[in-house]
Amino acid sequence: MKNETAALLFSGTDGIRAGFENGRLEINTPVLEIHVDGNEGSLEGKNVRWTFVQPEPVLEVRVIPENGGEADPAGVSLELRYADGTEIWHLYPHLPFVCTDCHPDGRVFDLASPHIQLTTVEMVDRTDHHDSLVKESVHQHYKSHRARGNMFLLDDYAKRRGLLLVKHSPCPDSAVRRAPDGDLRLHDGKAELSGCGYGAVYGVGTPSELFAQYRLLYAELCGRKEPNFIMSNTWGDRSRDRAMKEEFVLRELDCAHRLGVDIVQLDDGWQKGISSNSAYAAQNRGGVFEGFWDFDPDFWELDPVKFPGGMDTILQKAEESGIALGLWFAPDSADDFVNWKKDVEVVRTLAEKHGARHIKLDGVVLRTEECEKNYLAMLDAICELRCPDGEPLRFNLDITNDERLGYFCGIPYGTLFVENRYTDWKNYYPHRTMRNLWQLSRYLPASKFQFEVLNPRRNAELYGDDPLAPVNYDIDWCFASVMAANPLIWMEMQHLSEKDTDDLRRIIAVYREHRDAMADMTVDPIGDLPDGVQWSGFLWTGTDGGYATLFRGITDEGVHTFRLPEPVRGMRWTVLHGNASAEVCSTDDGIRVSLGKKRSYVFLRCDRR
Repeated sequence: MKNETAALLFSGTDGIRAGFENGRLEINTPVLEIHVDGNEGSLEGKNVRWTFVQPEPVLEVRVIPENGGEADPAGVSLELRYADGTEIWHLYPHLPFVCTDCHPDGRVFDLASPHIQLTTVEMVDRTDHHDSLVKESVHQHYKSHRARGNMFLLDDYAKRRGLLLVKHSPCPDSAVRRAPDGDLRLHDGKAELSGCGYGAVYGVGTPSELFAQYRLLYAELCGRKEPNFIMSNTWGDRSRDRAMKEEFVLRELDCAHRLGVDIVQLDDGWQKGISSNSAYAAQNRGGVFEGFWDFDPDFWELDPVKFPGGMDTILQKAEESGIALGLWFAPDSADDFVNWKKDVEVVRTLAEKHGARHIKLDGVVLRTEECEKNYLAMLDAICELRCPDGEPLRFNLDITNDERLGYFCGIPYGTLFVENRYTDWKNYYPHRTMRNLWQLSRYLPASKFQFEVLNPRRNAELYGDDPLAPVNYDIDWCFASVMAANPLIWMEMQHLSEKDTDDLRRIIAVYREHRDAMADMTVDPIGDLPDGVQWSGFLWTGTDGGYATLFRGITDEGVHTFRLPEPVRGMRWTVLHGNASAEVCSTDDGIRVSLGKKRSYVFLRCDRR
């Protein structure tokens, strides 16, 4: 450490060192210095320093030995003891952030400048009711201001220093412990985050780089790296559970094999119990979406009528086709998740007896702190479960309705099933799905999400002559538009036309050839905000090259230039796939693209000449 006034606590090979003596804590990483002395502290990055005060001095510091595991990728974790409790800090060797499991209210940062611009990012779940999932606002600080959200970038533009505060809580409307006066308060030259007992992240650095650096941190917090995947789920065609039976599932497995889908997930209806979303709810006491154990003790048994031979025939077919099986499950929210331990055993059975490798967690309602506590305990327990071959059981968490964990709470537990959209209700537009992924990917890794591809030929009559109706899009356009995430084939695949089947199969084959290389790259949205009219896209950037998917809307502009970051300028671009004639050439600051028709796309790879 630069200042050897504190007794050494920890010194790691990754460059992190920590010392504590006489109430003074000093931490050094390759990119960050932290000093806490009494109630005062500072965070220092390259040419950047922010000071803060906190309600209590640190009395004792302990190195937590269980660091660096799957759930905690930090270089070191420290437990700080105060007179009134403890706090855990996680530190990272190459990222300028401190992550705390429980932000103490009263830790206040000194703005020390009248030239502060605040960028607030509020993300929205309950996507059954919302289709604007990212709200960004910019505020020039003057006197006092209250903001709600999860991400807050304080840009001291005169000094070119930035402070990023991130609240690791559910979205503001879904949080059990809400901050009535806003999640961040600027007053008297100070910035105060209202933690409400949730975790938080503090990061310092160049303002223009902090959001991108946080995406890297978020990917680390997700724990073990999971491969990108393509999943199908038949619920998107709105048959609900009417079609669910052995013969139907076997046909879906055949289609999945032909298309190149990795996972076939059986949604609500595989089980004996009847949910309130079931097509048969009316004749079964209305069904339920919580209180499953009281409604039917055998609710989560496999339906013996739909699957008279059990799951063996399905699993054999899936194994022969190289396809994994997924199942839908709704933990019981009743009575503050009092049955969470029973639910853990259900999930264990789904993996060990029914062969599920991916579980969709749906129906969650977090009404109280006890609810949240028990649900998180359940997630911790099921994430320790394994499939019979020893592989980890994987999860996709539905955030489409009710009070759930959202984007920032429970980060390590799996991918996020972001939205339900249906042509039956005229609420599926391919460009709007792409827009939601495009906006989210500015702040969080796109690989965290599942986004849907529907059968665009269904219900064409409902859309009339709308030029942005799904029927006007090629199905491979729809797939390419969500390729940055984990594409969700949200349909009954057996009802696709031959042309759509062939078009989808071809783009999936090209994607699968390159996805492993793409998975190690960062994804950025480029071009205009997708509105179905202009040019938009996604850019993958790696050490020696990258990829891009570029999309032309219904604009008459047939040629467009995308500005690109320095690492991929001047590289050689190769067309991998597309649905129109494409010409591509590098420019001084980007790439110039010509696409031969409206509602077209091109999938590109770039490498050094």
